[in-house]
Amino acid sequence: MTAPASIEPLPESQGWTAVLEQVSSRPLEFCPDFPDIARRFEAWWAHDAIDRPIFIATANTNPARPINRRLELLGQPEAWLEAKLADLRQLHRLGDALPHIRVDFGPVLLGALFGGRLEFGSDTAWTHAFIDDDWSNEPDWTVRYDNPWYQLLGKLVELVSADAAGRYLVCTPDLGGSADVLLNLRGATGLCLDVIDRPERLGAAINRIYPAWRQVFADLYRGATRRGAGLIHWLGLWSDRPYVIPACDFNAMISPRQFRGLCLPDIARQAATVGRAVFHLDGPDAARHIDDLLEVPGIQAIQFTPGAGTPSAIPWLPMFQKIQARGRSLLIFCPPGEILEVCRGLRWEGLAILLEAPLTPPQLDDLLTHTRRRLTK
Repeated sequence: MTAPASIEPLPESQGWTAVLEQVSSRPLEFCPDFPDIARRFEAWWAHDAIDRPIFIATANTNPARPINRRLELLGQPEAWLEAKLADLRQLHRLGDALPHIRVDFGPVLLGALFGGRLEFGSDTAWTHAFIDDDWSNEPDWTVRYDNPWYQLLGKLVELVSADAAGRYLVCTPDLGGSADVLLNLRGATGLCLDVIDRPERLGAAINRIYPAWRQVFADLYRGATRRGAGLIHWLGLWSDRPYVIPACDFNAMISPRQFRGLCLPDIARQAATVGRAVFHLDGPDAARHIDDLLEVPGIQAIQFTPGAGTPSAIPWLPMFQKIQARGRSLLIFCPPGEILEVCRGLRWEGLAILLEAPLTPPQLDDLLTHTRRRLTK
């Protein structure tokens, strides 16, 4: 297997941290208690708790007007921003949910930046696979500033950041993990065969994707912080320092040995590059890799999604307890009826719950008020 490329530090990270610390020290227009919430998140990163677990919950105050990505307005940045501001005002936030506008073209944006054809649906987007079986048309894995999607990304980040400073937070698009970029550009069947037939080719491509990921990641932080805006990623977690959400949804299709050999080194490299990382563990088929992920010292936390069709978090309590025993924090996607049992089965230190339920704002308020009361008894 090709050895991982060397880690390239982020020399501007200290400056970004200074901006983020300043942002978190002051109330936001859309979140007057933001400094308290930021302190709660900093305790979470340190595997601690100030007063309770973190709760993240939101509800649409006007279901007749759905809140979505507003993809149809991407070609009109000012109109897109106005629509997203209306979404922001319409969303009821509870607990530690943070006000933000996300610059979002759909999942695994790096695929489009490498030349994949991006197609839009009603509220999603996907990149068409194009790498041939012999890899003769493999891209050069360079992200060029004249790429139309990269230009639009930069414009939207600048637009949102200028408006967000002192008011709300900027949320980044999903760049996608290196293996997931290949999954999008090669296709699931082809990439699974490549794992067996040409792992060296995959390892080399993953190594070449890393500098491009680092470039785009740095541009996002640079674009937001130079305007004095705070920056978060798609899970909605605050950090006084830059952080990354490494992901590898492709791991559901491969064995632990293949995951260790091909994907884990790049995940560890992303985590080490940034310094703080929460790994996105997506579903039961991905959970088999948890022991290998817990061997990566740069991963401070694990986020777990139980999976489509199997929303219960309760069967996974033993895994969560193992994660906590290994000194990692947790973010768990949890149905409303399970919050109490999950919180009572785990340590509060380093525990965050993201509530997933189509509740009305009053129902959500009642649920979290009841939960807090029961937890303190």
